[in-house]
Amino acid sequence: MPTTVVGFRLGCDARNRQATIVLTESGVLHRSNGPLGSTPKPGRPDAPASVDPHPVPRQAAKLRKLHAELTGAGFSRVLVPPACVRLDTDEHPLHAKPYGGNAPPPHPELVEEFVGLAPARSMPLDEAIRAFYSAVGIPSKPRNPVPLGGSLRPLPPRVEQALRALARGGAISSPPRRRVGWRITTGGVRLHVGPAGEALTRQEVADLQAALSAWLRLNPHDAQLPQATAAARVPLAPESASQGVSSQPPA
Repeated sequence: MPTTVVGFRLGCDARNRQATIVLTESGVLHRSNGPLGSTPKPGRPDAPASVDPHPVPRQAAKLRKLHAELTGAGFSRVLVPPACVRLDTDEHPLHAKPYGGNAPPPHPELVEEFVGLAPARSMPLDEAIRAFYSAVGIPSKPRNPVPLGGSLRPLPPRVEQALRALARGGAISSPPRRRVGWRITTGGVRLHVGPAGEALTRQEVADLQAALSAWLRLNPHDAQLPQATAAARVPLAPESASQGVSSQPPA
């Protein structure tokens, strides 16, 4: 019956060599190599251990490792991008103890059919493996897993303080001594230059937050910042203590 595989072919111009790696549904890794532009020579297949309860994911880890090793060895020319392909070729049955005389034989027809049917569209290897898992019915890890228990990490103390201030109706503003500044309320974010100002859209706020987070990560030390007075270092103080928000600087 038809089988689904995932694999790739990489080349090294400096060595005039190419290497093809293909992983099958039963967890067998087929390898072939040879000069660029010629029919590759099949190597001995790598079968999963007979006692392995999760043979395909473990072999997929080997596929990733081989891709990294080949790339590191100069095989940087992508001849066949990573892809998940359904083949018409029947995979050789895998013996219950696939070693010694029962080891799976090379299957060059399967590898060459993969090369012939693989799409030219570039795809990251992990994405191709996820597509392979989906095709053969193996659950894959989510791209952005939720922390154990489903709860998010606690917010930093300064963010918690700002959140409380805004929730109570306060406004968070830049120090009044600066001509260029900003003011944040639950209603929006506003930048101003002197008396003139302009409100930002939600997307602009998100872009600004991402840019500031990146900048803070690249500049973690106060020594790299312009000199500022103590008053200028209190960004979370609301404009009015009468709104029920403390105006003390964060601890």
